[in-house]
Amino acid sequence: MPAPRKQPMRTCVACKTGADKRALVRFVRVASSLPADINSNDAALNPMADLSSVRLDRSGRMAGRGAYLCTQKGCFEKARKSKALERALRCPIPPADYDRLALEFLNLCATEHDSVGTVIHG
Repeated sequence: MPAPRKQPMRTCVACKTGADKRALVRFVRVASSLPADINSNDAALNPMADLSSVRLDRSGRMAGRGAYLCTQKGCFEKARKSKALERALRCPIPPADYDRLALEFLNLCATEHDSVGTVIHG
């Protein structure tokens, strides 16, 4: 009989507790490219301008650099205050993006918990 598979473990960037990957929420830095201005002098040197944005990864499989948080609101606020997400993802996160991520995070956490408070994994 084969040995049971090990569950991947990840660490919350805010509280530093280790947990099963599926029990944490993943944020991912996604790189997007926009065409540079054709009339610009540096268009020949840099035809694509690189920008990055941070998204909440519901599937846990999006391509890009990822960081994990516990499903507690306190961890999100701690990560925001200490800039732990920015360090883990190696990119700045504007306040407007933090506000959008906070709403998505709270909505996701509210839908993943049943009335008893246990986490439901689908």
